[in-house]
Amino acid sequence: MEVLAHCPICNSERQKPFLTCIDHLVSKKEFPIVQCVECGFRFTNPRPSRNEIGEYYRSEKYIPHSTMKKGFLTYAYHLVRRYTRTKKLRLISTYYKQGNLLDIGCGTGEFLDRCRKAGFTTVGIEPNLEARNYAMKVYKLDVRDEGALNDLNNSSFEVITMWHALEHMHKLNEMVIEICRLLKPNGTLFIAVPNCTSMDAAIYKTYWAAYDVPRHLYHFTPADITKLFEKHSMRIESILPMWFDSFYVSMMSEKYKKGMMIRALWNGFRSNLAALRTRQTFSSQLYVIKK
Repeated sequence: MEVLAHCPICNSERQKPFLTCIDHLVSKKEFPIVQCVECGFRFTNPRPSRNEIGEYYRSEKYIPHSTMKKGFLTYAYHLVRRYTRTKKLRLISTYYKQGNLLDIGCGTGEFLDRCRKAGFTTVGIEPNLEARNYAMKVYKLDVRDEGALNDLNNSSFEVITMWHALEHMHKLNEMVIEICRLLKPNGTLFIAVPNCTSMDAAIYKTYWAAYDVPRHLYHFTPADITKLFEKHSMRIESILPMWFDSFYVSMMSEKYKKGMMIRALWNGFRSNLAALRTRQTFSSQLYVIKK
């Protein structure tokens, strides 16, 4: 385990307890989430080191790396993901019709394969060996380990995407610096992360599935994303909702609570409805970011 003495966003040493959550998926261990006293950023602390974290992904229940579709939640996840791949590509295509695209945290490669078929030249980064091998074997993609980022040339990509990946990165600021280096001068970054100020987070508290400790190292709000990227001279161009996430996260949360799926659907609906009033409190949000 490693302990962060400083806030990754403002570098303050002042922290206070926020929540203690259980790893419901793999280990059943408890992990504290702390909150920076200065800027309010929340992060898992202490947390497994990079050498230890792999043990917490080794489960068939970890759906983002799973290619199996057994069970209602897994089937629903893959069904929605198929639909959202189209939506993501359509959004990117409003900025670029073709070019070089880097997907960091590409998992088993379905989105990257879709982008390649649409005319993009693609590279993927995936730390998990099994997911990486699947993407290379099944889709014949160029997918590399996280350490290979350093080997990519400066200003190589019009598009960089991170779909629910930033919250997994041990070296947060170093990752943003790498993104800045790799993006072309007019390039665009698309990042999706959970939002811990959503209504479903408030409803489920320690059971909120998107805390997902210890795999999720950071627990972002829109203000956190703005501060983090402005710190590295990047600007938020727009913030978009990810409508389905509130339902999926609520279903997983009810599963952890041994609750009812009908309640999950109601809470997912309530969360989206509440978020419509502010436009920035959806369960997960997509940030379009420019250099």
